[in-house]
Amino acid sequence: MANKKNKKKAQQKSSQPAAAAAADAKVDSKKAVAKKPEAKPKATKETSKAAKAKKKGEKPGLLTRAKKYLGSIRSEMRRVTWPSKKELINYSVAVCVSLVVVGVVIFVLDMAIGEGLALVAGLRG
Repeated sequence: MANKKNKKKAQQKSSQPAAAAAADAKVDSKKAVAKKPEAKPKATKETSKAAKAKKKGEKPGLLTRAKKYLGSIRSEMRRVTWPSKKELINYSVAVCVSLVVVGVVIFVLDMAIGEGLALVAGLRG
């Protein structure tokens, strides 16, 4: 709510100078010579089809979407900075060592907790 109020205040403050500038522009536009409107470019069949599809809110076809998706994947893969062979080996070794260390820690904790529960509960005779 506070954001909306702050935005309204900011818009009101910015609209006051804009209103003065708009009044000056009206005066200047009366003095200016009238210009001819620019000619609109002719729409081709492709652009008109695209415009119709957008107006209807339809999705593009399955093949078009698949082609666009694969193109975006290709462009992303070009941006990736791939590791060198040496870096890849170092990273793989680091991951394997981390897995072993975490596995050993979990094993030790499991054994300690199991033994502690066995002592407390007196399950072993």
